[in-house]
Amino acid sequence: MATALDYTYQYPFLSSLDQTKKGANLSLATFTRADESPYFFEGLMHHPLVLADMFIVLSDIVRTHFFLPIPQNALDPVLTSSDSMLRMEGFSACCGVYARIDMDHDSFEGDIKSRGTTNVDFNDPMRAALRRIRAQDSVQFSVGKTEVALEVAETRVVEKKVKLPIRWVKGFSEVQAFQPRLELRYEIPAPQALKLLRSMPTVQPRSPLYVAGRSRAVRLTHRPQSGSVRFLGAHRVRVLEPLLVNADSLRVWGDDDTGTSAWEVVTNGVRFLLLISPEVYRGFSGEGQILEALAGGKWKELLSSVRAQVNWQNEIEAEKIAEAVQADVADVEAALAALGSRGLAGFDVNSGKYFHRELPFDYEQIDSLQPRLKAAYKLIDEGRVKKDSVVGDETRFIVGGSGVDHFVRLRPDGDRCTCPWYSKHPGERGPCKHILAAQIALDRQSPDS
Repeated sequence: MATALDYTYQYPFLSSLDQTKKGANLSLATFTRADESPYFFEGLMHHPLVLADMFIVLSDIVRTHFFLPIPQNALDPVLTSSDSMLRMEGFSACCGVYARIDMDHDSFEGDIKSRGTTNVDFNDPMRAALRRIRAQDSVQFSVGKTEVALEVAETRVVEKKVKLPIRWVKGFSEVQAFQPRLELRYEIPAPQALKLLRSMPTVQPRSPLYVAGRSRAVRLTHRPQSGSVRFLGAHRVRVLEPLLVNADSLRVWGDDDTGTSAWEVVTNGVRFLLLISPEVYRGFSGEGQILEALAGGKWKELLSSVRAQVNWQNEIEAEKIAEAVQADVADVEAALAALGSRGLAGFDVNSGKYFHRELPFDYEQIDSLQPRLKAAYKLIDEGRVKKDSVVGDETRFIVGGSGVDHFVRLRPDGDRCTCPWYSKHPGERGPCKHILAAQIALDRQSPDS
């Protein structure tokens, strides 16, 4: 399988931070597949030092491999402009850390001129300039400027052959499956949160750590307690330390079933979300949590209708869409999850709702990036999926494997399979190909086909 998708990005100018009479002017060179508007956004940032620090931390994360200390090529974070929000997001090189900056309308002064998603060029001169920003500086923030490339012949056009990693594409799909499960456990004042992060070990323990206690008296412990948040890889969390110096609070989110945790720094209306995988060596790109949603269901019939209802909303209301397309809310939510798997929707843990964005890659290739799903359809096409019996609310299948039959039980409280893969990852990394095949067969209402 290819490890990256090739795209030629044309940046109309180099990202820069220039001193003007009014202050520092921050211009981020971007690439977009459509050129309806030369600008996504142009305005004055109310808290320039806060945003500069967040941009630097996000840039550091996408350059870091947290599992193996190996050098990485710089990758371009993705920026989305909607009606009332600017969002910048990306993954670590190992794909085990997902980071996003959420900037609401109160954090800047200016108008969002158009809506869309693009890649943002963070070159080394740009990073150096960001480090020189002071709190009292007046920073004009511009996203775009494609008209320079079109109208000024002398303007330097920088062409970059960029490989968008397949792991990023799959990672964007998977994090939408983890985030809806998270529960807010703690909101810690910044001074206490800074002490908490500084107390984390620099030598990584093999056993998990837990955040436990009350919001103003949290502590690290090696044993789980009621309401505690489990995590591995303290060095992945400590990247937030520079942001807590000027922050308001740190929110800690947890999910006991998957072991995933999220850490969100809140500063003057700007939020920096850090989502870390259950294990340091596990990247979100290989989890497979979205496979069950992709395997079947009425969402396939609704997908086009639901997609037509999303229009760069900051909060997508599943109930309103269900009413508009005359469908059940559960089926609409499954369709939104499928859109998320295609990069067409992100999830905000604060609102508990999806938001619309379109990532710069070919959506027709997304399903082909799921080998388990492809293998499940192959099992069906080869006639190796047979319905065995129905016992109560349990439906049993026999699925032919490599020289041996596997027994699959589809149950409301969790599906089961006798294959070695399921024995190794029982429900932790999505369904195996045999369970997926049984789910698809059952959904088709013709299990022997």
